[in-house]
Amino acid sequence: MTRYRLLDPGPMSAARNMALDEILTVRAGNNTSPPTLRFLQFNPEAALVGYNQQVARELRLDYCQANGIDVNRRITGGGGLLFQTSCLGWELTAAQGTPPFRGDYAAQVVRICKAAAKGLSCLGFDARFRPRNDIEVDGRKISGTGGTIIEGGALFQGTVLIRNEIEHFLRALRVPVEKLKKREIESLMQRLAFVEDLTGGPVDMAELKGYLAENLAKGLGLELYEDGLSADEEAGLEQRLPYFESEEWLRLRESDSGKPAWLKEILQTPGGTIWVNLWLDVRGRLIQKALFNGDFFTNPRRLIMDLEAHLMGKKADPLVLEKEVLDFLAAYPGDLIGVEPRDLAEAVSRAAERRALTERFSPAEAAELFMVGMAAEEVGSLKTGWLLLPYCAKPLDCDYRLIPDCAQCGECQFQPLYGLAAELGLQAVSVQSFEHLMESLKIIRAKGGAFVGSCCEAFFTKHQAEILEAGAQGVLINLDSTTCYDLGKGMEAYAGKYDHQTELNLALVEKTTRIMAAA
Repeated sequence: MTRYRLLDPGPMSAARNMALDEILTVRAGNNTSPPTLRFLQFNPEAALVGYNQQVARELRLDYCQANGIDVNRRITGGGGLLFQTSCLGWELTAAQGTPPFRGDYAAQVVRICKAAAKGLSCLGFDARFRPRNDIEVDGRKISGTGGTIIEGGALFQGTVLIRNEIEHFLRALRVPVEKLKKREIESLMQRLAFVEDLTGGPVDMAELKGYLAENLAKGLGLELYEDGLSADEEAGLEQRLPYFESEEWLRLRESDSGKPAWLKEILQTPGGTIWVNLWLDVRGRLIQKALFNGDFFTNPRRLIMDLEAHLMGKKADPLVLEKEVLDFLAAYPGDLIGVEPRDLAEAVSRAAERRALTERFSPAEAAELFMVGMAAEEVGSLKTGWLLLPYCAKPLDCDYRLIPDCAQCGECQFQPLYGLAAELGLQAVSVQSFEHLMESLKIIRAKGGAFVGSCCEAFFTKHQAEILEAGAQGVLINLDSTTCYDLGKGMEAYAGKYDHQTELNLALVEKTTRIMAAA
């Protein structure tokens, strides 16, 4: 039996909880803190992004600020989450190589999650481990988990969803909406389970903590003893707290280059989404800076930063960079979890391919283009026959807003683009919903020719796999304004009922359309 301290410091701020995570993990690694099972609670509630994510991309910051929600970054990877005051977190910290952090990481996850699931099942429902790292009840996620390694210390943690506040959940986060697939969009409840819904009433938090502690100890061979923080731990916590309260920590995985990356790629994979951003030197030949974001996990935590540093100075050639990424990950003493090395290598390679866009676009323009089923070098060689325009760009009082047509009255941004389509002999389509878009893409594929269209980055990220599966080729231009995802209305937009007007990047849409039509 391995002795583990049972630590329950009570509700704390997000910054204090995150700082304590680091303190306990690092000190466990250098044997100055004992192995610990800790319970986490937050007050005020907190919107947390994963270590490798960007805050503004994952959270609705205006809503969080207006509702007194703390915003912070976890020291582990994964996706964004809202940690309500009703939620309960649990975590294990110990030196890497000691129980239960021995052997293969995937096996560790199975052992820990199965033990936690037995503890949750004591409440009267059947909780089970679901690969890769979730605990579910009847196919619905009730606890997400993840871990990391920092300076020889291992951390594995999980959350337990207690109270059902779905609308609040969605308004605070961008991520849950963007991860939904088309058949799941009607109700997030098809994917999540909450303890109070399953038990039919309030939860005795002390009882739940007891069940989890008992079963984690039994399942992992731990001997628990209750204790608080040592004086050294308290002192270390107060010393590190200002950093975890700082903008530096909050913006850690964002660029400080002062200019957007036009060599970029968004790749949706079964295990998560990858964002790649590359900046070149003044000659445009070598990688000056690389930045990777996503809802993946890494062990150790610094793996991605080490890869970014490794690519600096490398030739900005797609094949060279693909090999560099694969070779680095194969030799690195750690694991990329959630996405495959080949996926990350492909995303980096495709980002580098965008150098071909400089023949026709400025870097600022190129940064706003999304390739669909085609390489960057094909822009200008695949002739377009279609111009796809989102209905949300029509005025709210337009009689044609909710029908796939346009009166061409001259009172909105559709008029010049319909005129452009007529001039170039293109078929203009007012796309009314996601399903209408899919139908249009299938028609384009059947009839031949490429398309030019417009959508926001959030929409492209969310539906990238389905758009590619439709088989049509084309270019999408990023919307130049606040989108439905900024306003928390992704579901309404999906159904064609978005009650806000977006603004198209008219100049870039026209330029891209003319280039494509001239092929």
